[in-house]
Amino acid sequence: MRTLLLVVFTSLSFPAFAQSSLGISGLELSLGMVEDEDGEHRGAVRSALTVDVTEFHGFQGDVAFTDTDTGTIGTVAAHFYMTPKQGQKYGLFGAISDVDGRSMFYGSLGAEGMISLGLDTNVEGRAGMGWADTDGLDFIFAGAALAHQLTPSLELEFALDVADFDEAGFSATTYDAGLTATYSADGKPWGAFVSVTQSGVSGHGDATRIGAGITITLGTSGGTDPHSRPFRTPDPAGSLVRRNLW
Repeated sequence: MRTLLLVVFTSLSFPAFAQSSLGISGLELSLGMVEDEDGEHRGAVRSALTVDVTEFHGFQGDVAFTDTDTGTIGTVAAHFYMTPKQGQKYGLFGAISDVDGRSMFYGSLGAEGMISLGLDTNVEGRAGMGWADTDGLDFIFAGAALAHQLTPSLELEFALDVADFDEAGFSATTYDAGLTATYSADGKPWGAFVSVTQSGVSGHGDATRIGAGITITLGTSGGTDPHSRPFRTPDPAGSLVRRNLW
């Protein structure tokens, strides 16, 4: 709760920070609830802060919390990227996650990019590798997303993430395929979203999760322009944690 209040306070005080010389260009915050595969409602919080380091280089910092039946997953991620051309953004990222109440800590590293396909559409992709401090688990993963601005106030995003785990005592492939619709009145920082995600773990069946919540977008963050749109926060091992498989 204290962390959540800190995130909210930071978002509300963002205009004052943006006027400083820190180079902060945008902040995106989402607060929501997700109905998981067991029919339970779980909370989820995500924030993404972007900073313009130079005219062609930037930094994005993420903080995310996702409640699960086996403990809350807390994730911190850093993205370092460049924008060599209009409509293009490429970079490297690293993320670390910890599961509250369990001795499980995992991290990931990789490369990512985002390209504009027109005034209202862009595509994002990433690939990387990760590891966990529990029983020597390691994995590889990849993901892609397509975002389209249907109207100035309504955006649709389809995302697909796949991870492969191959250990002596455990082998599985996971996927998460989700569709998210976000509505925000033109010129207003507040918005709302709904999402449907189909996820699966090989050998353990599929499940559907439904989510809804509010968004707060400040500064130049948001939209489908790669320069202002934040990268997604990676969590390739989340499917295993939600199902208590690792």
